[in-house]
Amino acid sequence: MPTDMNHPRITLCARRRPWSAPAQFLTAAWAFLFVVFIALGQEPAHPLKPPDRSSPRAALKTFLDSGDALGSFLAKDYLPSPTHAEFQRLIALGDAAVESLNLFEVAPATRAKIGRQAATALYETLSRIQLPPESEIPGTEALDRAAGTNATRWVIPNTEIILERVTTGHRTGEFLFSHETVARADDFYQRVRGLAYTRPVSLEHLKEIVITGGGWMIPHSWIQVLPPWLRLPLAGQAAWKWIALVVMTGFFLVFLRAAHRLSHRGSSERPFLQALAQSLLPASLLVAAPAFSYLALVQINLLGGLSTAAAIGSTVVMFLAGAWICWRLAPVVAEAAIASPNIPTESIDAHLIRICTRLLGMVAGAILLAMGADRLGIPVYGIVAGLGVGGLAIALAAQPTIENLIGGLSLFADKSLRVGDNCRCGSDQGTVEAIGIRSTWLRGADRTLTTIPNAALSKMSVTNFGRRDQMLIQSTIGVRYETSPEQLRYLLVKIREMLLGHPSILPDSVRARFIAFGASSLDIEVFAYVNTTSRPEFLGIQEDVLLRIMDIVAQSGTGFAFPSQTLYFGRDDGLDPKRTEAAEAQVRQWRDEGRLPFPNFSPEEVKQMRGTVAYPPPGSPGHPLAFCSRTK
Repeated sequence: MPTDMNHPRITLCARRRPWSAPAQFLTAAWAFLFVVFIALGQEPAHPLKPPDRSSPRAALKTFLDSGDALGSFLAKDYLPSPTHAEFQRLIALGDAAVESLNLFEVAPATRAKIGRQAATALYETLSRIQLPPESEIPGTEALDRAAGTNATRWVIPNTEIILERVTTGHRTGEFLFSHETVARADDFYQRVRGLAYTRPVSLEHLKEIVITGGGWMIPHSWIQVLPPWLRLPLAGQAAWKWIALVVMTGFFLVFLRAAHRLSHRGSSERPFLQALAQSLLPASLLVAAPAFSYLALVQINLLGGLSTAAAIGSTVVMFLAGAWICWRLAPVVAEAAIASPNIPTESIDAHLIRICTRLLGMVAGAILLAMGADRLGIPVYGIVAGLGVGGLAIALAAQPTIENLIGGLSLFADKSLRVGDNCRCGSDQGTVEAIGIRSTWLRGADRTLTTIPNAALSKMSVTNFGRRDQMLIQSTIGVRYETSPEQLRYLLVKIREMLLGHPSILPDSVRARFIAFGASSLDIEVFAYVNTTSRPEFLGIQEDVLLRIMDIVAQSGTGFAFPSQTLYFGRDDGLDPKRTEAAEAQVRQWRDEGRLPFPNFSPEEVKQMRGTVAYPPPGSPGHPLAFCSRTK
């Protein structure tokens, strides 16, 4: 048997000493029966029966048999012409040996790689040391008779290799190689690698083949034609693997650099495309991390601490990229929904969609981080419990921020404000420009920008002028005390006639009443709703109404009072006696005819007055006569 470890030779069923005649006879008989069964196409009686690990004897036999089957398949089928299908079968054959190891304390991210390395090293070790006779290895009967610690633990004589019974979990009762044995498997192999085999193996120097070999995309025949120095082990890896790792790392760095540049494309004018571009880098990391892990761990077949670092690093990057892309995809989904023609970009519905998608992204990212921590073997439940205690202190410190967030959500839920509404919030009045998570922006009439925290805004009394369906004219007119009662009645009637006849005034709301004796005037209240929601249009209508009231006051023969002492000089004409007499005569006529319109006009009179006032007034650009004069 060759002893040069640098040039392993494949030998099928190699033995170190001649067999005895009875052994040869039994072997031939078993081989004959095996060939007969294969020829007849018979399947085992129990094809789904699990491997037997109920005792140290059964566990050791199962492990060595699975290693022999793996070596035989590797030598006969896989190494001559590796394919993806044969590689998958090779992995399946190796699972039986890996399942014989206690890997419960190994992080799930590195469990498969560490398990296969340890299984290969232990198989080579057990094949090179002197194992006790089968009768001296505890079986099921011996365990039934044993008591105490001997029933749960067995050490292979003259070694530190331990088989322990699992006492918890779904594999309770099985004997597996202990966690300490798995951790020291490579050390055990290094100490016996120069020894000859003590039992027949299907493939010699399996560990060396694994160290120098790669995956199915890198056939073993390619590696054999490499220069010897590229196959020499360097820090636990073949030299060619270091070169392949450097080249592959450079390729992925160039790929990520290009993705990083593309992620800065886009502008704020197109929020959807900008959000989509910003999610490109985490998406690239999410694709690159598992691809790098597969090529490094499966195809290049890194081993030892380097493989552990690659597995942990790729797992960390993959789950961080997943959380990152959840955060970045939230605005993409939001802007895609907002792009609908029915949702204005700066409306309250748009902001609500952005907040909800951002919160969902945060929750999804947190779930992915928890899953990643579990894959790395970090006790997530303990961390969550610790965060529950520390989270209380964080919540107290972040109370203002949380209040503003909840206040913003309440504004979104109530929809009391919308972007573009003209509002008065406390002492501030202006147009709402934006409603964010923390604050609301109000643009005043003087073009200043006021930022109001949402927590404070949710507690304020908010007056939303943008929600008015009508606009109000309400004014108090003070006329001079010299005004006679008949003049005052005339004045009230004419103001009511004008308001009822105005086409932009709602007749049901019209009110013109003598309400008080003021300090220096007789006060008349004018109250009417204008049928418009546009403030510029309202100001025009209100101006027209007030000018008409001035004409009516002048027509009645009285005048407006002033809060001051009036001195009459000889040149002052005082009140117009003719107009005063005419106004009083008109009121006497109404009284004599039974048509005195107090307290209200009759319904017939109201119906006759509707539309009798020309609005816009004659001479204005909107008056029909002005239009006719221009056409002429």
